Amino acid sequence: DNNHPTVKPTELMKYLCRLVTPKGGVVLDPFMGSGSTGKAAIQEGFNFIGIEMSTEYFNIAKSRIENINTTATLF
Repeated sequence: DNNHPTVKPTELMKYLCRLVTPKGGVVLDPFMGSGSTGKAAIQEGFNFIGIEMSTEYFNIAKSRIENINTTATLF
């Protein structure tokens, strides 16, 4: 259940990740929210570092990113 007020479209975030991140690069999102950027980055094959103060939103982001069919490891 994602109740974040400003969820971004995954396709838009994929495009933006590709636009500014070199192949094999790392996407940093210091205001991760519900994880739209992280989800897109992982789907595009980038590494991802996300920072979020809110435990509620962090847990939403973690769940969204973990549910991607990939070998990404979250810690």
